[in-house]
Amino acid sequence: MDALSGDVGNTIVGDGRYNPLSLVGAMLNGGSYDSISRGAGGEAISTAYPFPVNNNASNQNERDRKTAKLAWLVGLAKAHGFPVVVQRQPDKYVYVEIGDADAPEMIMALSHLDSPTASVSAAQMERWRGPDGLLGAASAYYPNTYHTPYVKDGWIYGAGIQDDSGPTLATMMAAKALMEAGLPRDRRIRVVMGIYEDGGPGTPTVANTANFMSIPYYTANPSFYDNWSYKMLNREEMPIAAYTSDSRFPVIIGNSTASTPSVSMSLAGDTGKPFSLISAIAGVTLRAGDPTLKDIAYGSTTQIASRAIFTLDATGVGAAARNSFISSIMAAATVQQWLVALPTDTPKVAAQVSGNTIILEINTGVAMEMPTPQYSKNAIVWGMYLLSEALRSSGITAADLQLKKAADGIADLFFRGGVEGEAYIGRYMGIPVDLLRNPDNGTPNLTLALMGGINSETLTSFYAAGNLSIPLYIRSMHVDAANYNTAIAAVTAAWQGKGFSLGNIAAFSNPTLYMTHDNPLAALHLASYRATINHNPAAFSDAYGLLGMAYAQGTTGGTLASNFRNKMNAFGAIIPGNERWWHTANERMKVVSAVQMTKMMADGMLEMARYSGPAGAQYMWADIPGLNADRADLDLLDVTIGTYKDAAATVHPEQLGAGNRLGAATSFNIPMWNGRGNTTVSAAAYAAGHAAGGVYLPLDNADFIANTFVLPMRLEFKVKRPVYLNTAQWNALITGGLKYFSFNVQKGGNVIPLVPPVGVSADKFFYRRVSASDPNAVYVSVNLALVDAAYQGVTAVLADSRTDLYSVNPSYLASNADPFPARGAKKQRGFFLFGDGNKDAEFTSPDAVYVTVATPGDVNADGATNCTDLTLAKAAIGARSNEARFLRRADMDDNGVIDIRDISAIARLVPAGTVCN
Repeated sequence: MDALSGDVGNTIVGDGRYNPLSLVGAMLNGGSYDSISRGAGGEAISTAYPFPVNNNASNQNERDRKTAKLAWLVGLAKAHGFPVVVQRQPDKYVYVEIGDADAPEMIMALSHLDSPTASVSAAQMERWRGPDGLLGAASAYYPNTYHTPYVKDGWIYGAGIQDDSGPTLATMMAAKALMEAGLPRDRRIRVVMGIYEDGGPGTPTVANTANFMSIPYYTANPSFYDNWSYKMLNREEMPIAAYTSDSRFPVIIGNSTASTPSVSMSLAGDTGKPFSLISAIAGVTLRAGDPTLKDIAYGSTTQIASRAIFTLDATGVGAAARNSFISSIMAAATVQQWLVALPTDTPKVAAQVSGNTIILEINTGVAMEMPTPQYSKNAIVWGMYLLSEALRSSGITAADLQLKKAADGIADLFFRGGVEGEAYIGRYMGIPVDLLRNPDNGTPNLTLALMGGINSETLTSFYAAGNLSIPLYIRSMHVDAANYNTAIAAVTAAWQGKGFSLGNIAAFSNPTLYMTHDNPLAALHLASYRATINHNPAAFSDAYGLLGMAYAQGTTGGTLASNFRNKMNAFGAIIPGNERWWHTANERMKVVSAVQMTKMMADGMLEMARYSGPAGAQYMWADIPGLNADRADLDLLDVTIGTYKDAAATVHPEQLGAGNRLGAATSFNIPMWNGRGNTTVSAAAYAAGHAAGGVYLPLDNADFIANTFVLPMRLEFKVKRPVYLNTAQWNALITGGLKYFSFNVQKGGNVIPLVPPVGVSADKFFYRRVSASDPNAVYVSVNLALVDAAYQGVTAVLADSRTDLYSVNPSYLASNADPFPARGAKKQRGFFLFGDGNKDAEFTSPDAVYVTVATPGDVNADGATNCTDLTLAKAAIGARSNEARFLRRADMDDNGVIDIRDISAIARLVPAGTVCN
């Protein structure tokens, strides 16, 4: 990834200084296209295929602009050598794919290339600073400043650079790095780059869409246009696991619920007393040499106060006492290392006497948005801590001054021991420890952002008329009302115990989840994030210091993950501790952060592309009489990367057969969703299951009752190279087709061999592939058709089937040509058909489905099984040799003894017609 980064220092798009195929080059060139989403332009949207985007003066020729950027993207992808580059319509998404084309499962990164009109409003346009350093209309680049990207002093500027054109292009560069590295992976990797998120052109209705595309069991349209295009319009393949790069690291799993009470305390009794509070205001931090930093306040999510100014009354306080007070402030700041800075830096702490006042100003240096307070440095908290220390040093107690009581309370709740971090998830508020985080994935159940509502460069007052009043942005990911109420009661009691009053807090409401808390995808991405940083902490110095607080969490707005139920989270693009610039003028990202995020995205893809268990599967539609396969679509099934469990312990050695070893075994359970996963649902809906309000197909559903559903699949086993095989034997195994493999079902202690009918080619039922990226694995598959019904034995059937579920409405085809005739092709395949035991809207495997492996008989490692191998085996029996070489090579059934069964097993592998003594 470092080789692909392309950082050349200060540069402007098109100046010829950078490599256009590098990460920086792609971000610059991609940002030069005006991909602001302006919508339909007041016109009615198209209601017929191919549903073109409107193109008019009001939306500044939306279709032309988007088509141009996507055409550039296709050229970039082809220049990088991606083997698969797909674009169905010129004004909609593009995807690239890498990996073994025969791999049954696909993982995906899906993000968007556009930006909203919010960043180019009239007010924002005057804030954009061009490459020449001039603002608004004064810049030579106006009015095209926002799509004239440039790099200056380590930052790359331009609309969409951080949200989300830059990160989306970074996902493609991450896939490029993986393609070049050739690292072992089991699944295909697809990167989908959409063109609409922040202001879609208007989504056709489900009925309009279905007039073109046949979509059984549809529900509401996806909420995002790109998702509608991908899922509904073109019926693309669904991923087994996915992420969108359009939020934050380490992983976002859903949308939190909100409450914003104020914490208040009357300081009226302090009036006229020494060091009483006169005014208190807060805003976004200042930073020397960074005049556009204030523009971050105009983004879509409000900022936590990173700048605060406290003015204290020093009337009647002598010069020595004033100076001592200021010295105490600076001494406390020194202990916290807040004064370590270059002479040119904006001081983090400054205190001075001005007339009869003392002014304390805090600039934390880090602007942080409200949803992630645990990564922030809160200027209000810093200021209150310093005031608490200075007042204490001056001999002033809480009994003397209410301000001291307020400062002590805030410092204790949010800065106990001089540490912030987990204080902002309520660590010191009396919440039971087991309620601080979700037990499955560590998600903070509450985040508390004090003074988190900064959304203007104008400083905001939080003290007036003798009353201190500070908004407290509480965001909840609690999934249980009792636990939420317990936690909120503790928060309320903590504030009241410090002498504050707390405004009304909203009643419990369930957060919506992109995926369940126990989905292994969250743990996998969290582990990937941590491993990437721990691999080279020096390269992630800012994020490394926050690693102990980095967990899955919720966010405050929807993402593309909203429409891929239990299969997608948000992974990136913002690294904890980094500023998030979005939907605002001077949108930007550090070049080093862009490289860091791309490395993380690459590793996140790689981890998803590896089997977490022994098996994977490709689901199909198949025309089996009396059975309905319309639900055999990953979008209608709750399948995750953890679906296929290891069932090796279920298979007893005596069930393997002479000369065989267990290659892999799996078991699984796959519930059917109540509809396509086009909306986010609450944890309560997941918990309800098949019951009313649940996410799964109700058992009283008329369609469920009327149909018997079948799930045709190609179940693939990953067989790793056994340690007991020499190189010649392993080569014989992976090049020998399927002759060394046998497939079985174990049901109630009985073993049912999966054997094709006499006269039917095994190739219709079984498949083998060898990965080009993993020389130590071979993949073998068997076609199964599980019926959601009683088990009545296993039968072999032949049926026409499809793996691409694209299916055009016949009424459309009656008067129109199929735009993609190569898609949705049928092929006759063989399936082993059996019921899963119960009609319960779930497809449940038998105790185990497994594959056994016979050891190739080349005991002398000459690459062939022949008379010499038989002779060696016979000699081993005759001498009852204990030599390791015989035990390793000739003991075919692994019973520790060289016996007649080993000769029989080897003899079966000697080519027919060979004459041996």
